[in-house]
Amino acid sequence: MIKKLLLVLVLAVVALVVHDQGRRISDADVRKYYREQMEALQAYDSEAICAVMAGDFRLEDIQHAAGQTHPSTMDRAAACRQMEEAVALLRMLSEQTGGMLAIEFAYQITRVEISPDGRRALVEATSTAKLGGRLLSRSRSKENLSRSLWRVTSHGGQSQTWNYGD
Repeated sequence: MIKKLLLVLVLAVVALVVHDQGRRISDADVRKYYREQMEALQAYDSEAICAVMAGDFRLEDIQHAAGQTHPSTMDRAAACRQMEEAVALLRMLSEQTGGMLAIEFAYQITRVEISPDGRRALVEATSTAKLGGRLLSRSRSKENLSRSLWRVTSHGGQSQTWNYGD
């Protein structure tokens, strides 16, 4: 009887530790998340990109183009819709040129701030989009991430994008 109680107690402690560790986010988790998002974008996989957006996702975005500023706020559905449209356009561009014309995306994580409880991360990053070496856009962003059951999700954040071209 005591052996069974000890076994149940040990299993409960292990389950609690595993559950707690599955909710902690690290710098490595953040970098893996960004790497996977870039891979999904390059594979034209908007479904994978949208899958990591949390239900409370909210993005405050400011687009700068042709001397004008266009602010917008998007929830998960709107951001996912916009991502699906952008990825479809990228895929079409690549297919119509036989893969010869593809936009090159790059990002750099400039800061990762993990919350004191280890449950959330605020990530600052910059990114660029180039076509044939020509800069099309550059962005700065702050994104709120969390981790639950070993899966990183995005809660959105703020971004500013400068678009170039005539």
